[in-house]
Amino acid sequence: MNPCFIQAGAIAWRPVGDRIDVLLITTSSGKNLTIPKGLIDPGFTAEQTVHNEAFEEAGIRGSLQPTPVGMYRFAKWGGICDVTVYLMTVNAMLDDYPEKAMRRRMWVDHRQAAIQVKHAGLGALILKVPENVDMQDEKCSDEG
Repeated sequence: MNPCFIQAGAIAWRPVGDRIDVLLITTSSGKNLTIPKGLIDPGFTAEQTVHNEAFEEAGIRGSLQPTPVGMYRFAKWGGICDVTVYLMTVNAMLDDYPEKAMRRRMWVDHRQAAIQVKHAGLGALILKVPENVDMQDEKCSDEG
């Protein structure tokens, strides 16, 4: 039986005019695009993990919607990773963060982002962003 790894991640988003952009980062190998995510360590909640990974991998701080937008699954480390995904409104983009040297970050229209990410399950969740956010109530950073 293959091991199962439980992860949590964030689709960070911002309104740009009448469209929605999401923040993509390169994977640690630099070959693919993804969202900030990581293993949920013992003693930590999914939400704490999301905030930590968003800071470490993408240099962002923000607020999470209380209910996950969904989950996706992919194979890695000889097992299966189940990723619970939250929507994050970005409040700050930092110039300095722990994984800056190993990752690039970019804001991409959500429809394009859904095609560009490595995993189709993640792409499907990105396409659900507009139906799960209220662009009138959100004020996001214009930096990028």
